[in-house]
Amino acid sequence: MNGNAQKYNWWIDAALFGTFLLTFFLDLTGLALHQWLGAAAGLLALYHLARHRTWMQAVGARFLEGKFNRASGFLLIDAGLLAGFAAILVSGLLMSSWFNLTLANAAAWRSLHVIASLLALSLLVVKIGLHARWIVTTAREKVFGPPQVVPAAAPNRGRRDFLKLMGAVSVVSLIALTRAAGSLMQNQSESASVQTSAAGASAGSGSSAQACAVRCGRRCSYPGHCRRYRDANNNGRCDLGECL
Repeated sequence: MNGNAQKYNWWIDAALFGTFLLTFFLDLTGLALHQWLGAAAGLLALYHLARHRTWMQAVGARFLEGKFNRASGFLLIDAGLLAGFAAILVSGLLMSSWFNLTLANAAAWRSLHVIASLLALSLLVVKIGLHARWIVTTAREKVFGPPQVVPAAAPNRGRRDFLKLMGAVSVVSLIALTRAAGSLMQNQSESASVQTSAAGASAGSGSSAQACAVRCGRRCSYPGHCRRYRDANNNGRCDLGECL
């Protein structure tokens, strides 16, 4: 692969990682930008895989023949990323404000969306670690500066570069994973709360059940948490999640 192709691939991969990370900060981006970032990350992931389709076909053929090597591990990671991004795209589009669909079990779709995002980001960090040497070398020699000769007196430079790269990637990824995990726990808590409320309402009188009926059980507390969020009475809660 020539230098220009490597440089181009480096920028595509950097854009994919950065865009995907931003999707984990919904409260900062808002729902509209989150949806566009998610679509962009999915398309970049598919484009990345398409550019490496020849390699994937060759390694896949050897894998099916029972010939396993280091490249086979890379292929399995890419297959996991493909499945993860596919699940993210499908669930995200179904929940998006673009189609405004009424889902029978919105909480389950949201959990799938978050879990797929967690797994995809984890695999992406592993992939970055496995390709750390190429990432650092390409950045230094082709993206941000001319080729450099590593002094003979610095034999541990490669290890230091690896630690710097993975340290930075791990920190931002851990923050994103923590936020996603918190969102998943909140989603499960909201689902349990809705089921409890429904059980209590059914056990009460017909008039009491009607008085406490809610039109949406997601209990959204800030704009962007849900595509249907609105707060006409300005009490900091979505109107659709309050008792009628």
